[in-house]
Formats: sequence, structure tokens, C-alpha cells
Amino acid sequence: MAAVCGVVGLAAMPLTAQAQSDSFRIDANATHTTDLTICNPEVRVVLSGDGDTDLDFVIRNVRGDIVHSDYGLTDQSSATLQRQARSGCENFELRTTNLGNVWNLLDVSLENIRTDSGNPIDTDSYRVDANSTHRVDLSICSLQVIVRVSGDGDTDLDFVIRNSRGETVHSDYDLTDQTSATLSRRNGVSCETFELETSNLGNVYNLFTVQLEDVVRDTAVRSTGDGNNRDISIQNRTGQTITYLYWSNVGADGWGDDKLGSGILANGQDWNVTVDDGSGACRFDFRARLADGRDLEQRNVDVCSVFVVQFAGNGK
Repeated sequence: MAAVCGVVGLAAMPLTAQAQSDSFRIDANATHTTDLTICNPEVRVVLSGDGDTDLDFVIRNVRGDIVHSDYGLTDQSSATLQRQARSGCENFELRTTNLGNVWNLLDVSLENIRTDSGNPIDTDSYRVDANSTHRVDLSICSLQVIVRVSGDGDTDLDFVIRNSRGETVHSDYDLTDQTSATLSRRNGVSCETFELETSNLGNVYNLFTVQLEDVVRDTAVRSTGDGNNRDISIQNRTGQTITYLYWSNVGADGWGDDKLGSGILANGQDWNVTVDDGSGACRFDFRARLADGRDLEQRNVDVCSVFVVQFAGNGK
């Protein structure tokens, strides 16, 4: 029998989405070709058939090089695809061959592992039955984490997130099955458990994914290794949100990159961080930009001897 090939595009979702999945029918003794469009630096591809036949898989990059192959005696496989370009998207080709005498329904799922900002991503999937509620514990160990939730599109989902004290920190009752929120870990604890409550308002089940992305972590990347303790607590007591935060040693030119990245430092929040640029410097200048556009600065701070840098309404 001649091979039957079809081409269907499956694009990896951008940063604002969770994961994307789609299903394809692979006819008996036939081959199916699917385009995978990868728009994040690293994406996990999970392939799962219906269990009725053996499937073989080959994935090629845009140059035609084989980056993954699986000729095992199952209909499941997984691979991590890395985009070669620094930005934009790259197309990969998934070629699936059905070795059985009946058709096989193949599920292809794309899960973002890492974003363009370098932030790691954890993704998991859950099933919430029709007209039911499902609860998931989210363990937040970084200072700030973005949680993104996305259903399969079949029903309306409502969401409520509560912190460890039972307080509602996010709710979404719109007519979709998607939501997102920024969760800030409580001061003084290494991890905090939040509860995600998902209610399915439809008459069929909904398979939803939960994605956690670290936005603000607790430690800097570089280390001088001279024995000095450069761990400090940066405290926001300004009465408003700090949207950008910079520091540089007093001998450096310019402020460098925003240390918060895509995160924020809310009023009343502390950030426990190691201020170490690898130069051996102890004295640093700090600048915080508030939500109203005003800049507050702390100059010539000896991070090897102080433990707190506080921004207050008067700039001190």
C-alpha cells in the first residue's frame, strides 16, 4: 500500500500560553507528516498513540537533519527540541509511520521548557470532569512565579487561587478556560503552597495544563568566592510597586540590566538576594523605579557589611 502523507501545522504557543496539543489520525500502514513550529528556545514534544498499533517517529529540523527518531515497539515517544535561531520561530517536521493494520489516533503535545528570557518552566496536565471541581497544590519556592492555566477549549473553566493562609489572591470567572496570575511567596519562608481550584462548567471533561515560570529568584548568578557575605534583603516600603530595580558596583559605568526581569517587587515585599557581580566589589549603588515613574536611589552601600537595603517613600 502506498504511504499516505498529510501536512498539518502545529505551532508551539508563545510565552503567554501553556502548552498546545492536537490529535491526528494515522491510517493503517501509512505515514503522516506534521509541521511543528517552535517559537521558544526549548520545547518538549510528547507523542502518544491510542495503544492499538506500533508507531515509528522521525523528527527533522529545518535543514533536514534528523534530531530525533524512535523505532521502538510502542506508539509513544518524547523529545526536546531546541530552536537554533536566537529569536523568532523554527519549523520541525514530525513524520509518523503506522505499522499496524488499523488506524491510530496520535496525540501531539508541545510544552515550553524555557523562554527567551531564560526562565525555566514547569508544566503539568490535569483532568477536571464535567460539572466538577479539581484542586491542585502549587509549591512556590522562588520569590515570584507566573502561573498560566490553559484548558483544551471544550468547556468554560473558572479559577480561584488561594495562598497558604486561605486568602484568595486570584480569581477568574470569565467565559474562557484560560487564566494567568503572578504569585509572590510570603516573606520569611523558603516555600509557600498555593491552592489552585478549577471548576468545570461544561458537560464534558476538560484537560487543562498548569505552567509555572520563575520570574524573580532568590540568588544572583555570579560569585566572587572571597568569603564575604553579600546576602541582603531589598525591602520595598514605598507605598507602591517597584517596577524596575538596578544595582552596579560604584566603579562601574551605567546601571546594567533590570534585575527584576519581567517581575515586580510589590509594596511591603522583601527580596532576599546575593549582590555579587564577580568583581570582588563590596560597595554598590541601587536604583528603584516606582510605578509612577519616579526613581529612588541608594548610593555607596557596603553589601559585605549591611543586611538590608530599604526603599521608602522618602527615598531612603
